[in-house]
Amino acid sequence: MRGRERIYHLLAVKKKAVTLQKLSEELDTPMPYLFRTVKRLESDGLVEVFYGKEKAHIMVKARTIDDYM
Repeated sequence: MRGRERIYHLLAVKKKAVTLQKLSEELDTPMPYLFRTVKRLESDGLVEVFYGKEKAHIMVKARTIDDYM
C-alpha cells in the first residue's frame, strides 16, 4: 500500500479526527512528509484538515461516503 493510501485507510478506519502529531507518531513518519501528504489528500477531497481546540493542534479526518449521504 502506498503512503497516501495507507494514511487515508488509517484515517477512514478511525472514523474520527486525530491530531497530525499523533498520526505522525502512530505511522512513525516525519511531520513535514505527513503534512504534505495530508494536504494532497485534502486537495483530492479525501480528508478534512482543521484546527483543534488549541490552535497548535492540526486535526485530520477522513471523508467517507457517509459524509456525502
